[in-house]
Amino acid sequence: MLVVSAANAADLPVKAPIFKTPAAVEAWGGLYVGASLGFRASESSVDVRSATDTTAPAVLQNMFVAADCFAGLPCVTGRSFNGTAFRVGPYLGYNWQIGRTVLGLEGDAAYADQTTTIFGAAYPATPFNGGASTSNSFALKTTWDASIRGRAGYLIDPAVLLYGTAGPSWIHVQTTSNCSTLVSADGRCVPGVGLAPASISNSRTQLGYTVGGGIEAMLWPNWVARAEYRFADYGHFSNTDVRTAATGGQTVSYDTFLKTHTATFGLAYKLGTANATGATALAAYAAAPSTASWNGAYLGVGAGIRASQASSSIDAASFTTAGFPPINLLNGCGDCFRSDQFHTTAARISPYLGYNWQIDPKWLLGVEGDFGWADRQSSVFGRYLPGGIVGGSGGLNDSYSLRTKWDASIRARVGYIINPAFLAYLTGGAAWTSLEQTSNCDTALKPLFTAPGFVASEVGNCTPGLLSPAVIRQSTVRTGFTVGGGGEMKLTESWILRGEYRYADFGTARFSQTRDCNGSATINDPAFGVQTVFCSGTQSTTNSVRLQSHTATFGIAYRFN
Repeated sequence: MLVVSAANAADLPVKAPIFKTPAAVEAWGGLYVGASLGFRASESSVDVRSATDTTAPAVLQNMFVAADCFAGLPCVTGRSFNGTAFRVGPYLGYNWQIGRTVLGLEGDAAYADQTTTIFGAAYPATPFNGGASTSNSFALKTTWDASIRGRAGYLIDPAVLLYGTAGPSWIHVQTTSNCSTLVSADGRCVPGVGLAPASISNSRTQLGYTVGGGIEAMLWPNWVARAEYRFADYGHFSNTDVRTAATGGQTVSYDTFLKTHTATFGLAYKLGTANATGATALAAYAAAPSTASWNGAYLGVGAGIRASQASSSIDAASFTTAGFPPINLLNGCGDCFRSDQFHTTAARISPYLGYNWQIDPKWLLGVEGDFGWADRQSSVFGRYLPGGIVGGSGGLNDSYSLRTKWDASIRARVGYIINPAFLAYLTGGAAWTSLEQTSNCDTALKPLFTAPGFVASEVGNCTPGLLSPAVIRQSTVRTGFTVGGGGEMKLTESWILRGEYRYADFGTARFSQTRDCNGSATINDPAFGVQTVFCSGTQSTTNSVRLQSHTATFGIAYRFN
């Protein structure tokens, strides 16, 4: 017989109470209303399909013929108008819960005012090159969007819902073409003698579809936080602009293509009295003892998007010939535009590694590093440097591009454990990214037989014998900062799911370029004749690149016990 005294019994170890995660909690059904904040990245482009000008001679009324596009000059017919803007809006929905499955219907409307403008041309095509004047421009603007979607989700935890969503979507979009009224520019729309109207805007509400998914966490019985990503495709639509003059008119038809990527965080309130049993279970779950189960090292991988906002500007440009003072190419160019925008959106894959210290039942500190790969390039054609001052042929043989490949960061984290399975956190620290710019200068040298009775030539600035080198590629690694936040959800004690948003600012990078020439280039064609171009001196330019990014990521990590 084993006898234990009362004193000895008091000394026996007593295990801490273990809170068992409740099964499916009937607390998700019902009507809810919320508000979201995030960003919308637009992937848009405009392609000019046709352009006629009846004020020109009959053989040149097709503006692409007049611009030598059919005579051998590789012409620009369109360009991208990508952009990113902060987005805010309400949403309203209703859920039906069936065990661990949640089905729903939701509608949302949001506002994100974003405009991308190109200067120097009334339309993004070679026939409309109007020099460096800002009085010629074309802009694409998006404002509000809305959707009505079905939702289907699964409760991976009583307080955490993983869901997918899809349905029709609408967006408001506007295009504006501005034709210069200045004689000092190309003067196509000078009042009284040129084309009119000088400005033409077209706006519409475009129907498309949206698909995506997200994570919701019930913070308290009536309050639900979410992280969501959606892709939307609005197809394309056509516009035709007509300008008239006393001697004829100009008709331009173009197509606009539009897609968007939206990443948001939201907070919703579930209306009505919460299910008593479900509310009690969730309240107990949120108040349950949280052991140091968030402690330790973890390794994960994320997938998402990176929306980069970049602009490049010419700061200085000069040409120097031996024995003469330098010529400042920026002098007398008050109306000139000096910069171009290079916004991109790219899929991003990112492994991450970190360590957490749970300093309190509800609070956590951590450190994390990540490396992301999102290779994307954006280009302008018709000139080999940004802005409209250092020119080119106006065709595809001249181009300037910016490229970003990878980014990385080392960050601190501070988190609050809302319930045993959900962590909300903020993060910030140092960030790095690659940046590459490429200047391609036209090397062509050929006659262009425009139309019967009309001839021209393409003499690239970097034709052998003129400026060299033709291609200048420069790269750097930029250091900046990143800040953001997100939520993490435990699938098991070792597997952790997350949704995260981060903003990064990499400041301004500066580059210098030098091209030299000391020679000549000659076209000698029996049907064309002889044309010789001489060049002697050095072209020196400097430009600056401003770079920021928005990153949205969903990830899964393994925590090492």
